[in-house]
Amino acid sequence: MKTGNLHQESAVAQALERERLVGNISRRIRSELDLDAALRAAVTEAGRALGVARCFIRLERRGDRMSIGAEWHEEGLPAIGEETERLAGTNLAIRERQTITISDIASAPELDDPSLGGRETLLRLGARAVLSTPMIVFDEVIGAFTLHRAEVWPWSEVETELAEAVAQEAGLAIHLVRLLEQSDRRLERASALFQAAQVVTSDLRLDAVLERLVVEVTRLLDADAADCYLHDPKRGTLRCTAVYRLDPKLLESEFPADDGLAGEALRRGRSVATPEHPELPYTVPHPAYESFASALVAPMMWSGDRRGVLGVSTRDSTRVFGSEDAAVLEGYASLAALALRNAVSFERSERQARIQRGFYRIAAVLGEPLSLTETMDAVAQAASEALGGQFAAALMPGRASLVLAGSQALPQELARVLSEGLPDTASALAASARDARILTAGSIRDDDRFDDAWRELLLAAGCRSLFAIPVTDPATSDAALVLVFFGEERTFTDDDLELARHLAGAAEGALERSELFEAERSSRALAQQLARTGSLLATELDPAGVLDEVVQHAPALLDVEACAILVLEGDELVVRAATGDGARGALGSRARASGWLAGDVFQSRAPVAVEAVGDYEPLVGADPMLASGYRAYLGVPLTGPQGGLHGVLSVYAREPRFWREDEIDALLALAANASAALSNAELYQRVALEKERSDAILANIADAIVATDRDGKVLLWNDAAEQITGIPTSEALGRTPDDVLQRSIASEGDAPVGKRTLSIVRGGEEVWLSVTEAVMRDAAGAVAGRLLAFRDISAERLVEQMRSDFVSTVSHELRTPLTSIYGFAATLLRSELLFDDEERRTFLAYIVSEAERLTKIVDSLLSVARLDSGDLELRLTATDVRAVVLEVIESIHDAQASEHRLVIDLPPEPLTVNADRDCLAEVFRNLVDNAIKFSPTGGTVTVAGRGKENAIQLRVADEGVGISQSEQARIFTKFYRAPQGGTATNGGGPGLSLFVARGLVLAMGGRMWVSSAEGKGATFVFELPRA
Repeated sequence: MKTGNLHQESAVAQALERERLVGNISRRIRSELDLDAALRAAVTEAGRALGVARCFIRLERRGDRMSIGAEWHEEGLPAIGEETERLAGTNLAIRERQTITISDIASAPELDDPSLGGRETLLRLGARAVLSTPMIVFDEVIGAFTLHRAEVWPWSEVETELAEAVAQEAGLAIHLVRLLEQSDRRLERASALFQAAQVVTSDLRLDAVLERLVVEVTRLLDADAADCYLHDPKRGTLRCTAVYRLDPKLLESEFPADDGLAGEALRRGRSVATPEHPELPYTVPHPAYESFASALVAPMMWSGDRRGVLGVSTRDSTRVFGSEDAAVLEGYASLAALALRNAVSFERSERQARIQRGFYRIAAVLGEPLSLTETMDAVAQAASEALGGQFAAALMPGRASLVLAGSQALPQELARVLSEGLPDTASALAASARDARILTAGSIRDDDRFDDAWRELLLAAGCRSLFAIPVTDPATSDAALVLVFFGEERTFTDDDLELARHLAGAAEGALERSELFEAERSSRALAQQLARTGSLLATELDPAGVLDEVVQHAPALLDVEACAILVLEGDELVVRAATGDGARGALGSRARASGWLAGDVFQSRAPVAVEAVGDYEPLVGADPMLASGYRAYLGVPLTGPQGGLHGVLSVYAREPRFWREDEIDALLALAANASAALSNAELYQRVALEKERSDAILANIADAIVATDRDGKVLLWNDAAEQITGIPTSEALGRTPDDVLQRSIASEGDAPVGKRTLSIVRGGEEVWLSVTEAVMRDAAGAVAGRLLAFRDISAERLVEQMRSDFVSTVSHELRTPLTSIYGFAATLLRSELLFDDEERRTFLAYIVSEAERLTKIVDSLLSVARLDSGDLELRLTATDVRAVVLEVIESIHDAQASEHRLVIDLPPEPLTVNADRDCLAEVFRNLVDNAIKFSPTGGTVTVAGRGKENAIQLRVADEGVGISQSEQARIFTKFYRAPQGGTATNGGGPGLSLFVARGLVLAMGGRMWVSSAEGKGATFVFELPRA
């Protein structure tokens, strides 16, 4: 009884322990959000509680893929690792769907079945006993819970029950987690489908939608790659439009629509997977698919139409796409079909919108004044938008072929080629324009109407097809061409052709309006440029400046690169002004007036236009500018006054060009302006030269010239008038002569009085003028002004007065000694008077003295006559100044009273001059006599001298009355005598001594001047050359 109780208590305790352990594991599994962590905790706790060597849970997956969900083992034992599928005990429990216990692995007969994996694997893992129970949930085996012991072990019922309880709890937990995962996955797929539907309905760009779908379906189906192909029923092909995790080179690739899974999916109208149809002859459409193990393809269906296929692929050989995956893929395929339908509808609407925009743009061009370039750009853009092109070009007739005139998004290299002209390799396009026939090329790569070079150029530019629309220029009937380029190969419909015809008509209308606008704008621009140039030329008064202005503005007028002006000089045309390349070398070059080009213009007196000079040597050699590489020429004559020719105005263009009529007229107008400006400039130069001559004459003429206007206001007051009157020109201009001179000098009436003499006041002194007058009359005969000419005759009047005074003085001077001589001689001859010898000697002394006086007067007169006539004979010798001075002073001292003191101030060294001794003595005598004469109160008269480098300077100084500044300019004048009431006292004599003294000094190669201050004496200085 006691033993039974003990056994019962032990059983109860074990049951309680088992329940406690199972409860802990159950709580842990159910409360842990991380299933892997919960399973690891369960095997760890169970393994340790049961004291086994290893405890693990193996999970069964779809496709018979097995994995260890959680494992615990004692230290030192290896992990199961790659042996997962060869665990014989576990495999047996799963196969039998019941718990198995093996006490000794080595001897257990049930492990002899090799399909279970063999006992060797268990032994290598260190197991000697195994207990394994399957985890069955709703009749589905999802895995097994297994225990290993390292020794032979008889498993008890308690251990078995515990293992089964743990397996049941773990199985329920795993199943619950899988249900949650499945629910999450379904929600995620539903959400993804919803988002994809939003993308499809919100984004009308087919490429963007398909790219988004292949990315999402790859992620949702846990695939490795996805793709989308669109069905072309006309060609029977599938074309790749979107890929994910595949070679991008697949895009745009094609294969037959009935090949492989894709073809089968299209035929059946539902999804198809590779494992479902092993008998299907699967053709891989591209090498990029060779590495994949399986695929799932669904048709893109809409309203019974098969639009294409959507597929996913996997490289995992164990991955099987099930019905759930097929449903998801079919949902995405339906969305792709919807996107395709929306895109087609959008493309149709967009095409209509593009057409409307194109015609609206052309209508806008028709309604606006646009330049030719702007119009052609708009036409190219309108055509590209209306036809859905990638870029476009508008070509206009050039000199040799069609050239680029407008474009829209044109690639650089293609634009460069078309700018040079449509190449011969695209002759089919030139024929299209010439024949006014639309040309389409759906596949540039395969179109043999074009040469290889043209095809390669277009393909390199990204063009796969093109549409050529001929357009006729209404003004010239020349054929233009609009080219629309497409980035993909394209099949053009009748609608496209009809649209192109409408576009051509609209473009012709726009072109006609543009050409009218261009003509108006060109005329206006030419007129404005001519006006600006004319205004500049009108202000240019230098002929060379006129030529330079013309050559600078002519290129801008006609949009050319160079200009030259050839001027007629004799029978040659000489380049006198040029601009542009080669201008420097061309300047000064000469050509015959009868030669080529410029000579043709000169001879014909008409414009000469050459569109293309080419390499014709006579033309190129005839013009130095053409030799610099210019290829087009336009020359017009420069017509001078009375029909004469100045020369030729020529312009040059680098490239051949057609000279329009308005351009020729504009250059003729510029030439006319230039000729007029040149004539004006030349006339101005002549007038300016004449004015300079007249100004020079007026400035240097001795007579004063004064011109007045009809109001008597001074217009001209020359330098002589300024000098004579002492009134500056600035003060005289604009005033009347009467106001300027403070007296009337013009005649009262309209007729001039003739030559007359009158006086004016200048600086306090009286100046006498000799005035003549001329009256200037206008066309009506009225007085338009007067011209007065006058000169200063004050000196002449003074000389005349001096001559009169001289005659009177000489008469007096001669009569006085003659009277004395006559008186004394007559007295001596009187017989009735008896004189003794003493009286007779006295009378004779007076006669001798008066005779000597008379002789001096006569000698002075003779000296004046010789000086005036230049007949003075000099004997220049080395003369000792001291000896001459002593002789003169001694002779004068004997004749003068004692109130004057004569002083000689000469250096001790000899002073020798190259002079005539008698003339030098006369100079000293005249100067000393003059000093004594003008020192009435006595004083010292000093004769001094000093040597200089090449001359001897001599001085005669007195302490007399001095000479005023105004008199100093006159004292050396012939017949001048100091005024009796002025600052000097009249000393008598004919007024010739100073004139003769200065004349003799000048004749001997010297010079003389005076230095004096009024009331402080005077010093006469002269220099003679050393001997």
